[in-house]
Amino acid sequence: MKRFVSSVMTVVMAFCLTGLALDAQASPGDLPRGDQVVPSENGAGSGGGGDGTGTARDGGNGLGTGSGSGTGIGTGTGGNGGPGGGEPGTGSGSGDPGAVVPGLSTPRLMLSGFTTAPEVVGAGQDFTASFTLRNTSKRTRVQNIKVTMSSGEGAAFLPSNGSSSIFIERISAGDDSIQTMAFHSLPSLEERPYQLTMSVEYEDAVANAYQSQETVSVPVKQTIRADTSAPQVMPEMIQVGQDASVTFNIHNQGKTKLFNAKAVIKDGQPVTGEEIYIGTIEPGSSGAVDMLIRAEAESTEPMVVDVTYEDVDGQVTTLSKEVPLSVMPMEVPEEFPTDEMPMDEGGGFGMVPWIIGLVLLLLLILVIALVRRSRRRGRDRDDMESLSMIGGDPLMPADDLRG
Repeated sequence: MKRFVSSVMTVVMAFCLTGLALDAQASPGDLPRGDQVVPSENGAGSGGGGDGTGTARDGGNGLGTGSGSGTGIGTGTGGNGGPGGGEPGTGSGSGDPGAVVPGLSTPRLMLSGFTTAPEVVGAGQDFTASFTLRNTSKRTRVQNIKVTMSSGEGAAFLPSNGSSSIFIERISAGDDSIQTMAFHSLPSLEERPYQLTMSVEYEDAVANAYQSQETVSVPVKQTIRADTSAPQVMPEMIQVGQDASVTFNIHNQGKTKLFNAKAVIKDGQPVTGEEIYIGTIEPGSSGAVDMLIRAEAESTEPMVVDVTYEDVDGQVTTLSKEVPLSVMPMEVPEEFPTDEMPMDEGGGFGMVPWIIGLVLLLLLILVIALVRRSRRRGRDRDDMESLSMIGGDPLMPADDLRG
């Protein structure tokens, strides 16, 4: 009985010691990512790899064999055979180190700022476009970046240096890159905004290719060019209180419209007139001005007419023109004498004019009488001569004829 009990206790102790040894060789801490090793006393030991490196453990005692395998990104190493004659195990690993890990966000390049210098681009003018590209990714850099700027609508903007693309080596995660490009706007552009398209091609840290596109707007202004014809005044010389007519044309010589065109006499001048409203004048067209003015004061200086118009943004431009005009003083009519006779200082009527008039009247009567008498004597003398030539006696005595 005692022998039997001793034998059982010996077997139990040996079994416990063997289990403790196996646990020490295949503890869970030795396989951080793989499956755990299953020990076997006289059988096969196996172990599996995880995402990292899987290492198989030794086989158990006896004739058993040990085997292990690992999969994922990395390698798996087979374990050795057990000390009891077991054969070395085998292990294998597979994985693509260049593959994109599922769930990783795509790095993006965003246009975070765009300006032009000058701020307002004129038609036919050179300008510089400045832009800022931002890498929005917090983990991945971008590299091998190509930026191309292009304008549709008949190539409104041409690159000044002949190339519309630039190259950026890399932009770190979360960083910005500020770049500039020079352009020339066509002189024939209308006054309105034009689109400028930015195409970006780039790669991430493991050479995965990406591309993006942004669109910006560039306002273009046309230079306003306006002038007037030579003003005509009819008549060119007037008196105070009289009217005159002023006519001329407003010419739009630019490529943009003139809005709210009008003409008015400048304040503080000796002439006045009503405001003449023309309205909108198309490019290459003219607006006629026919203004009636009135002279208010004497002046020999030319008068000034202000012509005003607006652009598409409502900015007012004033064009002043001088008009030759002479304003003479008003003629004062002569005053006729009244029926009342002037009184002398003594209070009586002045007699001198009356006396002079009476003397002139008497002289006139005397002259008339003398002329008539002289004419009568001349006729009588002619009659006597006529009778004497006949040779006869006179019908009446000579004394009677003289009487």
